[in-house]
Amino acid sequence: MRRAFDRRDPTAERAAFAPRAGRDLSCAMKIAALVLLPAAFTALDAAAVPKWTELRANDSVKLSVDSASVKRSGDQVTLSYMLDYAKPQGSYLYQVRYRSVVTQATVRCKARTILMGNSDLYEGPAAKGTIIAGAVDAPKDRKFTAIEKDTSDEDLWRHACEAKPAPKKP
Repeated sequence: MRRAFDRRDPTAERAAFAPRAGRDLSCAMKIAALVLLPAAFTALDAAAVPKWTELRANDSVKLSVDSASVKRSGDQVTLSYMLDYAKPQGSYLYQVRYRSVVTQATVRCKARTILMGNSDLYEGPAAKGTIIAGAVDAPKDRKFTAIEKDTSDEDLWRHACEAKPAPKKP
């Protein structure tokens, strides 16, 4: 007579009782996982793709805003912007070479001030490739500063604060 449990350890199940319990997933489940997981990751990745809108450009650098990142809260607008350089930038001292920088910023529309947040430095153009460094200001240095005329900060302010809201559908 076979017993399902060992007398010495009543909670341990014998292999003879459930011989198939240790097997892998069935073939159909493996195929479903191979098909559905990449599709799910692609859908998640597509939602995270930035939608860059160019605000200003010259021969050496281009300023763009991620339209999908713009979040309004009263008079304050938070957004991500990218500086895309034509030639690699960097510091020989720190041995860092990058082609684009994505920075988080908060703009106060009525006060015409801006607060720079964290920045990520990318090895490739258009925020592609590996993030090779990040820049975070010390808390004591995080202050809203006045926006000067004819600067890229003013371009960001115009994009965030003078943008016309989308017409409402009846």
